[in-house]
Amino acid sequence: MSEHEGPLPGSAPEPSGTPASEAPDSTDDATRNPDDATPHPADAPERKRTFTSRFGISREMTDEEVEALLARSWWGSLATVEDGGPYSVPVIYGWDGSDFYVASRGGRKVTNLQRDPSVCLTIVEAEGLGEPWYSVVVLGEATLVHGFGGHVKAIRALRAQVGRAGEIRKKDVAAMMAAKVIRISPREITGRIRIG
Repeated sequence: MSEHEGPLPGSAPEPSGTPASEAPDSTDDATRNPDDATPHPADAPERKRTFTSRFGISREMTDEEVEALLARSWWGSLATVEDGGPYSVPVIYGWDGSDFYVASRGGRKVTNLQRDPSVCLTIVEAEGLGEPWYSVVVLGEATLVHGFGGHVKAIRALRAQVGRAGEIRKKDVAAMMAAKVIRISPREITGRIRIG
């Protein structure tokens, strides 16, 4: 039996071209009625996704809310990849607006990221019994910091995060040089908030 090409006898032919729902808007600014109050799709603000359940309402955090949480917190959970699965530990982080820094004595997380640099840093803040709660998830690549300049950047970020910005002492630099300093370069930062 050979394949049948084209519409079956008696059936409506397949529509050609782009479906109407996907067709580009042919109305340009020159032909739009200025008195028309209907917003143009291109002018509509980006909508945040909101979910409602018996546990309350949660929504995506705005960029400003994400930045505010990253600035006021300093605890997070750092997950590395170990034998194909996650290994997560609590850490103190420093955020300088572009990278995260974590100082460590070493251990499994450092061994893991040297094999696989993929990491996930999760920062959570909850009020009362968890109403509301805020959560930011950072996906990125981790590398070890080498050199004096990199260690000074890490010290500044970590001290500023815990409210101790100021003059960096020689013993601070010496302690940081002796530590394993992890820099996390984020490729994606997302946040959610439960608002009731």
